[in-house]
Amino acid sequence: MTYPIGHFTLIIGAMKCGTTSLFNYLAEHPQVAPSKAKEPNFFTHDKSWKKGISHYRTLWDFDPAIHQTALEASINYSKVPRLPNAAKRIYQMAQQESVNFKFIYIIRDPIERIISHCTHDLEEQWSVRYNHPIVCGIPYPAIEISKYAMQLSEYSQRFPAENILLLQADELRLNPQRVLNTVCAFLDIDTAFKFHNIKKQHNPSKGKPVTNRFWPKMDKYVASPMIRYLPRHLRSPAMSMLRGWFSTGQIQQKFQISEQQRKFILEELHSDIQELHSQYEINVSQWGCHGLEFK
Repeated sequence: MTYPIGHFTLIIGAMKCGTTSLFNYLAEHPQVAPSKAKEPNFFTHDKSWKKGISHYRTLWDFDPAIHQTALEASINYSKVPRLPNAAKRIYQMAQQESVNFKFIYIIRDPIERIISHCTHDLEEQWSVRYNHPIVCGIPYPAIEISKYAMQLSEYSQRFPAENILLLQADELRLNPQRVLNTVCAFLDIDTAFKFHNIKKQHNPSKGKPVTNRFWPKMDKYVASPMIRYLPRHLRSPAMSMLRGWFSTGQIQQKFQISEQQRKFILEELHSDIQELHSQYEINVSQWGCHGLEFK
């Protein structure tokens, strides 16, 4: 039976900032119903969106006697301008169906995020597969995703500030229990719950297999649809095993950027970092933004 879920929590990104770890941590909480697939991408997939809220609710095994919120984590929800529809579709559903959405957005040093992003690209050759524009040796979508203020504005202009929680990836990595307490308070769920699996790093890029040209279709049509039916603790090992069968080697080191590329990235991000600093009061002093001045 599908229950009329009225409260959703969306981890909207950013990519390579700890969204998988946060999703897996919160999935332990008894008052949280995690989605059957971590990234349903409902609001960016046109076919899914057209099926409406009744289909959206089938993504959870939600028990209103136990659960307070339904959780998903789709990083494609913060990839404007390439994927422009997520925030406005979420807002449309919120207004039409009288349901509540809360959002968690995780950020990190944009230079480090872009390095992780490009390392991830090496893993599956995404930039080549999807014909992403390469500027100064960097896939430009990697820079757009690191424009955190631009991504946040899609939500801040539609939803109240109290429905948006902004986290730093380094804090989640170094002080996971403290961050999780903050998240629980934000979600109005039991803050005394003790999370157990908070030391394991989820979804690292280094050491992952570099997949061959057959993997994308195998993943889309076979692996991902089947794995979502496995018990949650078996999904990552099963996916790793399948990826290994379609690999041509392993990523041995992170993507390296030159000083010229670093300067180019910071020039592209300067105004966005300025806005993040001034409007959202984010302390960027520990990021690799040396040489930039902030008002």
